[in-house]
Amino acid sequence: MYRRIALVAILTATVTGLGAAQLLPGRAPVAHADGLTSYGSCENLLQHYRTELATIVTSPGYRLGGPIEAAADSSATSVAGGAERSSGDASAVGTGPTGTNLQEQGVDEPDLAKLRDGRLVVLVGNTLRVVSAEDDPRLLGSLRVSDNDAWGGELLLVGDRALVVVPGWRQDRRTDDESSDKSRRIAPDFMGTPTTEVVLVDLASDEPRLLERSVYDAQYVSARLVDGTVRLVTTTQPQPLVYYPITSGRAAEQQSRNANLRAAGAVGLDTLLPQVVRTDAAGTILEQGTAVPCDRTFHARNATGASTLLVTTMRPSEGLAATDRTAVTTDGDLVYASEDRLYVATSRWGTVSPLIDTWMGPANPATDEVSTQLHAFDITSDTETRYVGSGTVPGYVLGRWALSSHEGALRVATTRQPPWNGEQTGETSSMLVKLAERDGALVETGRVGGLGRTEHIRAVRYFGDIAAVVTFRQTDPLYMVDLSGTPKVLGELKVPGFSTYLHPLGDGLLLGIGQDATKEGQVTGMQVSVFDVSDLTKPALRDKLRLGQGWSAALDDSRAFGYDPQRRQAMFAFTGYDQSVVSNMEQSSALGITVSTDGDLSLAGQLDLAANTWPQRVLTDGDRVFAVADNGIVAGDAATMTRTGELSF
Repeated sequence: MYRRIALVAILTATVTGLGAAQLLPGRAPVAHADGLTSYGSCENLLQHYRTELATIVTSPGYRLGGPIEAAADSSATSVAGGAERSSGDASAVGTGPTGTNLQEQGVDEPDLAKLRDGRLVVLVGNTLRVVSAEDDPRLLGSLRVSDNDAWGGELLLVGDRALVVVPGWRQDRRTDDESSDKSRRIAPDFMGTPTTEVVLVDLASDEPRLLERSVYDAQYVSARLVDGTVRLVTTTQPQPLVYYPITSGRAAEQQSRNANLRAAGAVGLDTLLPQVVRTDAAGTILEQGTAVPCDRTFHARNATGASTLLVTTMRPSEGLAATDRTAVTTDGDLVYASEDRLYVATSRWGTVSPLIDTWMGPANPATDEVSTQLHAFDITSDTETRYVGSGTVPGYVLGRWALSSHEGALRVATTRQPPWNGEQTGETSSMLVKLAERDGALVETGRVGGLGRTEHIRAVRYFGDIAAVVTFRQTDPLYMVDLSGTPKVLGELKVPGFSTYLHPLGDGLLLGIGQDATKEGQVTGMQVSVFDVSDLTKPALRDKLRLGQGWSAALDDSRAFGYDPQRRQAMFAFTGYDQSVVSNMEQSSALGITVSTDGDLSLAGQLDLAANTWPQRVLTDGDRVFAVADNGIVAGDAATMTRTGELSF
């Protein structure tokens, strides 16, 4: 039993590392086209959730990633009218106003470091630091924003305030001795509640000052900032394990399952719906209780599952009080937002791996195919978030860059099979799907499939009606897809290696960061590539710069990449591994790479950091560049990448 539980945890962590989306096990959703309705009463909500929990109870507790809300029908094949096709000459894109490389201009994303008005605001662990953005950076002030030691926090800058989000975990105080039946035992290592701590900090002066704090009993997904309004997305799920048998045999397992059934039937609203406590700087409680009432929790007509997705709308300039909260019976793994829409997506399948079929149940081809649920919200209001519709598409999404909203259509790039399944069987391919909002549903209006057979998507970039899609298994097919009407492939390029992030440079050029590889698919080290996509029917590789064995945060997180269109310079952190030296020393640098108007690549400079230091972000402020790591900041000249100063934390 312990090995099975551990295996599930390992597999879940492995899948999470494949992309921004958490690909969790669970029954594939059944498609329908209904909008959401309110539960109307707490009695109705409790009845639904308790019933759903009972269907996913096992002897070790609730099955991880149980069934979720049914999605809207995406089987319609009518094609929307085509717009005039845009060219492949995407405009060059620079970083956002706070130094973060954004997916959509005008939509700020939370990050661990922000830059504004000559100051760097950096979150490391639970400490917020304000640093002068000058040649020799100085610490101006700091604030411990949380007693939680968890990592993974992020921040947004809203005017002269910082909104800091710190994910955490509150351990329950129950112990094994509280189980009256000694044939089963409460699992102390799994008993607890994920929390999301939101802290509002005044940055009017150099010394940060606490204003308010909200703590949600919910798991943090992400947040977005548009025109001073923040949407915070969290999920609340039932505890995965309650009792597990401590002796072997069917009798012990049945006793444990019966205990879990009783626990499911007695669960209360304080466990099912997210709770919130909001306090001021002095600790005075301003709000406490259920974050969203029962009649503001919505569901589809045939909804399944016991997870609650919560979108909290707030105006940080006025405090952390929610101006609106909308809850949906579903869960969510990643967030994408344009200036008028916010989408929450979940990719999932029925069985994690054949290795644990004995615990999760045998695979069912009818329900175990990978699918991705999508939920759309209207965010045009400054104070409200309105549900628009839901849909489902075949396959899983690698991350938020797989989604794009353009002229009223949502475009989604997916791969049909789980990574381990496709790699073993070769029975996978990718597709691009267009969806439109119709009567409370996201309805498919067209698709192109068969991209990269036996391969998986590694990168996607949209510009206008064009999508660039990279798949990989042995070589790197770069597909240029026209999305103006019925999606269709215009051109394809095959080169060794693959890109995990694509960035428009203008002049018909597209930059890719990724891995070089042999013709057989063996990865040989990092590389930067420039593709000429001015002729969409004949994309071409213009230049390649090999960096050797190493790693960069920009491979997995686009916020770790920066581009200065005026200087035509890309910047990101790189840690090189010199395998010729038997040592634990690893050299990290902030690299500046120049791209000529013809697409030729050259190394502008290399800002070296201390050995065994792993920089997470590289930000620029005019002629200065700053490499931000957990243990400090190194400043340099942006043109030459030569060091000008440093600050240790």
